[in-house]
Amino acid sequence: MLRRRPSKWLGIALVSGGCASAGTGRPAASPVDAVLDTQPLDQVSFGVLAVDAETGAVLYERNAHRKFIPASNQKVLVTAAALSLLGPDYRWETGLWAIGPVQGDVLDGNLVLIGSGDPTLSSRYHESGPAALATLADQVGASGIREVTGELVVDASAWDSTTIGNSWEVADLPYRYAATGGTFAIDEGELQVVVRGTMTPGNAPAVSWSPLGEDGFVHSRLTTVHRDSTTRVRASYLPETRRIELVGRVAAGATDTVTFAQRDPVRQATASLHRTLRRDGIRIGGGARVVWDSTSEIANGCRAGGVPSCPTTRRVASLTSPPLSEVIEGILEPSQNWMTEQLVRTLGAERGEVGSWSEGLGTIVSFLRDEVGVDSLDVAPRDGSGLSAYNLVTPRALVAILAYMRSGPHADLYREAMAEPFEDGSTLSRRLEGFEGRVYAKTGTISNVNSLSGYLVGDDGREIIFSILSNGSGLPSATVRGALDDVVRVLSR
Repeated sequence: MLRRRPSKWLGIALVSGGCASAGTGRPAASPVDAVLDTQPLDQVSFGVLAVDAETGAVLYERNAHRKFIPASNQKVLVTAAALSLLGPDYRWETGLWAIGPVQGDVLDGNLVLIGSGDPTLSSRYHESGPAALATLADQVGASGIREVTGELVVDASAWDSTTIGNSWEVADLPYRYAATGGTFAIDEGELQVVVRGTMTPGNAPAVSWSPLGEDGFVHSRLTTVHRDSTTRVRASYLPETRRIELVGRVAAGATDTVTFAQRDPVRQATASLHRTLRRDGIRIGGGARVVWDSTSEIANGCRAGGVPSCPTTRRVASLTSPPLSEVIEGILEPSQNWMTEQLVRTLGAERGEVGSWSEGLGTIVSFLRDEVGVDSLDVAPRDGSGLSAYNLVTPRALVAILAYMRSGPHADLYREAMAEPFEDGSTLSRRLEGFEGRVYAKTGTISNVNSLSGYLVGDDGREIIFSILSNGSGLPSATVRGALDDVVRVLSR
């Protein structure tokens, strides 16, 4: 049971409304109001809270108690909980186990991979996802095994088999930002497709993809069109065939690279590992399969979830991830959706019953309520990344979480993991010029939603914790983002 530690910032935010002018919930004639109440921003719903980081004194408040869709500010909830509950040195391990006797270079049994949900099997932390699998295959070969009489089995039973968030929009599902994973997945759930138009219109373009998993996983219905035409490629995942179908056109002589969500990540990673082992000269007699159910038998009475304790079992290969501290940075700076969802389900596996969204989100809510002191009515999470428009959170909850992290043992690590103005690869790389080294924040954008929450060093050197959430804008995101940045500038003075 987590110890409840009420947040002083949350309490002060609640009291501050009594000091505001009647009817507005905020002081009259504030410079922030001058930004947010001008047309066309006066039609946008804003929630703002800014407090002095040292004293908790409220510097500005507008609708801080109301719930808003946070977009990627949702990642603040997930990363704060994960860093606090698992610790910065937490690592994922992906192991390959031989079940059965080994005679000479022959394993008379199955080769079993136990998935951990490692979110780092990609070019962000390795040369590529397939390169990470090649490291595993090399270790198998180095162990002396050159032939497996049984199967390559991926034990995915520690997590459920759900592949998409239950409140995500269908129109988002083909795209990389809606990629999902599982207990064994590579390349951040993304599929990179290269299409090359022929020189003659009407012919089928050449298509290749990576990571290369099952043969025929990508089915093309693309057509080469006149070279002056625009190349347009769309992808649809067909559940009945478990294939991705490409439709559209490619200009003659053109080459284009497009990225989509894999949509079948565990099976594709399994097929990719099988392919890699065979390429390295390790023969697998029985093919490859995925085991989802913890009651399933893997080999010789050995069941899923219990491989390490089975007789005649030994580990022949393993990959250990970078520490969680590096994963947090890989999530917050670029606002990486897929890794965040992997982290939610990791929390479910480590602190709940199974690696699922429901268990992971339940763990996060319990942490925020019992340890941070956030009112349970202030948060209603539906995913980890913020892609769902059903997520809800109040500005005061975000400020309370940021204040909690600032006062804890991982304060510097957490602050540095956030995006900074004009930092390469971060979501603030082209925003808030002049605030380099003074703003550390999490951005957020989905349709009609923009958000910005984090830490600000004011002109007088004091630190400010702030959260700015906007909903229902109906305006270009750039317009609303500019207003959010203007609020930060006003708060700094």
